[in-house]
Amino acid sequence: MMTADELNGYIMHYLEEDKTHTAIMLTGEWGSGKTYYVENVLVPFLQREKKNRIPFLKKGKENRCVVISLYGLEDLSDISKSIYMELRMKALDKDSEAVSTGKLIAKTVAKGIAGKLGLDVNMSEDDLKRIYSSIDLSDKLLVFEDLERSDIEISKLLGYVNNLVERDGVKVLLVANENEILGKSSETFDFDYSKLFSENPQNDEEECNKNCVPEEVQKYLRIKEKTISDTICFESDYCEAVKNILAVFKNEKLKEIINQDPRIIEQLALVVMESCHKNIRTFIFATQKTVDIFNKIEGYYNKDFLKSIYLGIILFSAKIKENEFPEWEGTEHLSVKLGTNRNPLFKFCYNYIRWQRLDVSEVVESRDAFEEMKLYDKHADQNDEDLQKLYSYHERTESEVRDAVESIEERLKEPGDIGLYSYGKLAAYLIRIGNIIGFDYRQCKERMIKNIRRKGDVINSDILFLPMYEFEGEEKKELKDFFEQMSEAMNLRNAKNDFSYEPEDIRTLLDFVIKEKQRIRENHQFISQYNTGQLVEMLFHASAKQIGDFRDILFAVYRHASKAEYTVEDTKAMEETIELVHEKLKSQNYDIDKIQIYQLKLLCSNLKEFIYQIS
Repeated sequence: MMTADELNGYIMHYLEEDKTHTAIMLTGEWGSGKTYYVENVLVPFLQREKKNRIPFLKKGKENRCVVISLYGLEDLSDISKSIYMELRMKALDKDSEAVSTGKLIAKTVAKGIAGKLGLDVNMSEDDLKRIYSSIDLSDKLLVFEDLERSDIEISKLLGYVNNLVERDGVKVLLVANENEILGKSSETFDFDYSKLFSENPQNDEEECNKNCVPEEVQKYLRIKEKTISDTICFESDYCEAVKNILAVFKNEKLKEIINQDPRIIEQLALVVMESCHKNIRTFIFATQKTVDIFNKIEGYYNKDFLKSIYLGIILFSAKIKENEFPEWEGTEHLSVKLGTNRNPLFKFCYNYIRWQRLDVSEVVESRDAFEEMKLYDKHADQNDEDLQKLYSYHERTESEVRDAVESIEERLKEPGDIGLYSYGKLAAYLIRIGNIIGFDYRQCKERMIKNIRRKGDVINSDILFLPMYEFEGEEKKELKDFFEQMSEAMNLRNAKNDFSYEPEDIRTLLDFVIKEKQRIRENHQFISQYNTGQLVEMLFHASAKQIGDFRDILFAVYRHASKAEYTVEDTKAMEETIELVHEKLKSQNYDIDKIQIYQLKLLCSNLKEFIYQIS
């Protein structure tokens, strides 16, 4: 595979040194970046080279490429007209109207234009001067793109090119997907091209080669052999292509993603090669849609969310380029089916790509859904480079490991940056690394516990606290202490810090208790962790359904409790609750109906049973 620089050098050599009077071909699959290379790499390169060699050139004179698309052209005269119009557009001053000595007049083009414009092709040179003056191909490269997409018969096309290169001495670069030409009117075939033109076939295999190749393809290959000297298979430098494409889009949010992650270019190049099947057009389409969205949303969004928007759109764009536009498959806000587990497609992106409609209010909700998904992703550490370095510390340098733990310490400031399901394993490795390289992990520990207090109520503790059998002695003691503090933080999340004593919070507490009743039982304390007076005040402002949910909470905790399983403080808290409810009912200082009163009396009755049960 040639690099872009090597390809530039080869084409420059062909343009200036080649004396074969033949064309050259650049072939590659559709979407592989051939057109992008020509327009954004080759043309600027040739312009710079000419400007460097002739620095006094006037503006507009330095163009060295004439790029013509053959897509949909039906007649050879259409090609001549396209070349003529392209050159006329580039003629920026009156000097271009004069025929100068040494000018390369492409008679093939001139005659085609005369025919197209209804002029007599046999008119004198003076009469054709106006046409000739704009068909100067001296020192220029004529680039024909989309050879396989032309409606002109391929043999006629190559005959036209042969006239240009052989009779007029024009330098021509053909850009094509040759596989499409070879397979255009036939089934897939396999043969040795080198034996196709053998005048005296030596065996049946060579004869078979001739017989199995469609006549149209044989004709193309014969003319190609006469007209085209070199065929170069184009393979894009995807890292360079990604970098160049991103430079075209001037968007601050996109720039933030690129600047803050040195690995992003390689990652995007890999996505283009694998998910987009090397289709540069798909990547450009996805980048355009991403920038459109970024330009419409306001406010700050963290890099990880913005990056996930971008990658999700790229992955989805690859899907819609392959098949029909898929229907939405996902939650209210995101789809891992249309994206991936790590980079889902967000619903607001789907709506914009499909319907060109963007509801900016959905962006914040999608971000929150994404943070929740990341936080509780059980496999998130598989894609986390810092964690993977930590887990493979025994194969790393001390510098690499230290950089990783310092990065983790910084990232733990953001509660959603490292998933909670990684915390158990992370705790173990922080202790191990701390003992090996002398890293003080206390700051990490504090931040992890703080994050668990905020979000740990919905995590499966059995997965979080996996046993670490290889830990012994002091390390085992440290890990046990670390796990206990995280466990306590999970229980305290609703018990002390975040319970609002609002009736609307009762259902959340019920869900938590059902999920973590085993850990609550191991803690041997529940109702005494709450302020009894605030609980009773809350219950007198709750609906009958909410009071019923509170009773369900107590049943979930105490129904199967045995004697002495819960502390005496819980018994006292229950007794105090009964007393305060009775006092409030007796005072009649409340605004509730008889059904609510009935529920409160049932609550008191339940509490008496639990007191008897655990005392």
